[in-house]
Amino acid sequence: MKLKNLISLGMLLMLAFSTISCGNTAASPALPNSPSGSTPSASAESTEAPSEEKNLVEEIAYEDVSVTWEDSRVYKDLTLGRYRTIPTYGVKGYDDVPFIRVSDYTGILFKDQEVVTPGKEYMNIYMNGTNIRIDPFNDTVWFENPARVRFNGPIDGGIVESYEYDFVTMSTKNEPVQTEVKPLTIHLKDYHMPVIAYEDDILMPFLALQNTIGAAASDTSLAYNGRDYYNAFDVDEFLLKPENEAGKELAYYKGLHSGPFSKKTKTTQAYADYGYYATCLLLDLTFGHKEEMEITSFDEYFTKLNTKKVLTSTDPSAAVIAEFMLFNYLFGTGHDSLMSADTVFAPTNKAVQTIASEVAEDMQESEVGQQIFNEQAQTDPAQSAEEFNVILGALMARGLDLPDFFPLLVWSSYFNKIKPEDYGTERLDYSGDTAVIYFTSFKNDHRRDPSFYVDPIHDEDISDSNFAFFYRCFEDIKKHDEVKNVVINLADNGGGNSTGLISILGFLSEDGEVRITNKDLFANNYREECYHVDTNLDGIADDNDGYGGQYNFYILCSKLSYSCANALPYFAQQQGLAKILGTAPGGGDCVISYFIDAYGRCAYYSGFLKLGHDDGSGFVSNESATKADLVLMKTVFDRGNVPWYDPDGIADVVHQYQNGATEIVFEGQSTEEKVSDMLNGLLDKIAENFSQSSQGGSGN
Repeated sequence: MKLKNLISLGMLLMLAFSTISCGNTAASPALPNSPSGSTPSASAESTEAPSEEKNLVEEIAYEDVSVTWEDSRVYKDLTLGRYRTIPTYGVKGYDDVPFIRVSDYTGILFKDQEVVTPGKEYMNIYMNGTNIRIDPFNDTVWFENPARVRFNGPIDGGIVESYEYDFVTMSTKNEPVQTEVKPLTIHLKDYHMPVIAYEDDILMPFLALQNTIGAAASDTSLAYNGRDYYNAFDVDEFLLKPENEAGKELAYYKGLHSGPFSKKTKTTQAYADYGYYATCLLLDLTFGHKEEMEITSFDEYFTKLNTKKVLTSTDPSAAVIAEFMLFNYLFGTGHDSLMSADTVFAPTNKAVQTIASEVAEDMQESEVGQQIFNEQAQTDPAQSAEEFNVILGALMARGLDLPDFFPLLVWSSYFNKIKPEDYGTERLDYSGDTAVIYFTSFKNDHRRDPSFYVDPIHDEDISDSNFAFFYRCFEDIKKHDEVKNVVINLADNGGGNSTGLISILGFLSEDGEVRITNKDLFANNYREECYHVDTNLDGIADDNDGYGGQYNFYILCSKLSYSCANALPYFAQQQGLAKILGTAPGGGDCVISYFIDAYGRCAYYSGFLKLGHDDGSGFVSNESATKADLVLMKTVFDRGNVPWYDPDGIADVVHQYQNGATEIVFEGQSTEEKVSDMLNGLLDKIAENFSQSSQGGSGN
């Protein structure tokens, strides 16, 4: 499971300025003008499955169901050599919406490890010792225990899944703790999605299955292109890396984007509504910051924001601006980002800036928009959103009152400028009695076979595994008797894999034991998960593991220390494993989830597993809970004096802390001069990118 690396400034700016290239009973067909603003029902209930209620929706006749494709292929992996063939169905009134059998979907999702028992009135799916019940008479999906769908172990839905167990295992010394998980019922008629009993199986819209059962299993990766199903998320994530751009010219990506939908520049209204409600369904169930943003339901939120119209547009390109605004600005964290503007439909000829202006205008006039944009937009219409694309218009309209993620981008740009050439992504340095361990992301290669117990750690393992890197570091540190202090430098670390996080905490602990606390918002329960890290690779989980007590541990943080790099100092400080130097880290409390809309566009977003602690008075996330023990930056303008990449300077900071310092004040340029320089640089950067965008012409 991942707490995703911070999305880079370059990728976000690229998106900001890019153009779009881009006898059975069930629910009644979707209504384009159906009432909005009602709260969808996804509620915790008793331990019994919901009893049969009177069906209040229109019947779908057997003859209204037809086979669209006998042989749709499902490419779950990033290869065309492995696939499963399933039928795709169509239903009258739901033009172009793909319906598939529940048994086909769960067989793909769970690799045929589930047990499916069709009943006269409903279908039961047993997986990981828990039951999912699909009820076509009431259009519901009922989870006995949604956390266990993902993983059934000593703790339900643990942050480390069974396939990741290796040098990290569940603790046998400390018992995990979890609060009771209550059953969950999802009423799909609130999302205008029918559940249809059909030939000893059940048919459901593809995204109704992926955004409920798939979401519970943390597996929402497939996109439908009008005939087949491809792993759009993994291929888009692969193509984000500049060295992989050539992949767009190869067969997998071309296959995804050459289905029957690729010939269409318009969708049916039924399909547009299906895409909209599928988005509402997924985010209602899994978005981790609903409470903070005071969102009751996303249908209500989009209605208040005046974006429901564009999100239900039959132009497949139109919704991308609203989605970009949602993920890259309104959600506002480093875990939220639209990955690509490409769709599985044919691109339209409408310019992206025209669409952006329309969306921005609608949003500014909305109930939510009035709260976001009102002050500066009213006093300075020359800087209104019509003159800029939607993201820059929003920034200007707020008088540069930046969203939470923007400081991360400023920090990322800053470190890219000051990082020494050829500094690398992992390194170990010494300065007298202090060792400094530097790395830029949290990683764990669970696919390595054989394990380190059979095949020892090689140099090439260092770049794929935090455990391998830290093991090598401490093997070397032990040779330096003069070393008393170990600093973990997270200055420009944007996070990554949670198993990497746990393995590093194991090195900091006195006995290899690690405790992680979190809340599962999907299952609505709180957990204390206990793991053991075999730091000496002797195959024995005992008190000989860990280096706590042997060294004084410190963690150097900046505001770019995000996600796992926010969690490491949080748990280390909370459990007394290390002291924090520099600043409080940058945040990122939710494990990421994966979003795919009905058009094949993919995004990261803050998901339903939130790190933090419940002290008995309520749950508090780790977003801003960590405080620096030694403050090296009174303001952001002092960052140029901090020895981020200087082992000697870092050692000096440690010694000052050991001598009683709690804050270090640096002399230099006045605050007023620094503020002026920073804002001028920011405005120059915005103007430069806007100018480049304007010269690029309109979208097609």
